[in-house]
Amino acid sequence: MRLANSRVTINGKLRYAVNSVSFVPADTPLKVADFYNIQGVFTPGSMPDALSGGPAYLQTAVMASNMRDYVEVVFENAEGSVQSWHIDGYAFWVVGMDGGQWTPASRQNYN
Repeated sequence: MRLANSRVTINGKLRYAVNSVSFVPADTPLKVADFYNIQGVFTPGSMPDALSGGPAYLQTAVMASNMRDYVEVVFENAEGSVQSWHIDGYAFWVVGMDGGQWTPASRQNYN
C-alpha cells in the first residue's frame, strides 16, 4: 500500500487527502456497520492502494486487506510539512526511511 498524502481544496474548503481521497465519516460508525453487516455504509477496497493522479474527492473510503496478511505500507509525503499517522493493528516494523518518491528499487535500501 502506497499512501501519498496531499493538501487540497475541495468545494472551496482546505482538506487533506490520501491517494486523492479525503475521508468523510459515515453516519454509522464503520466498526458497527462491519459487525452488524450493515450494507451501503462503506465498500472494502474503495480506497486506492496507490496515488491515482486524478483530482481529489470526498468519500468514506476503506482499504481492503486480509487478516494476518503481510502488508508493505509506504508513507509518501510531498508536502512541505510533517504529517502524523496513527496506525492500528497487530505489529509494525520500520524497515526503511528515505526522502523523495518511492519506487520498487527503494526496497534495496531496506534494513
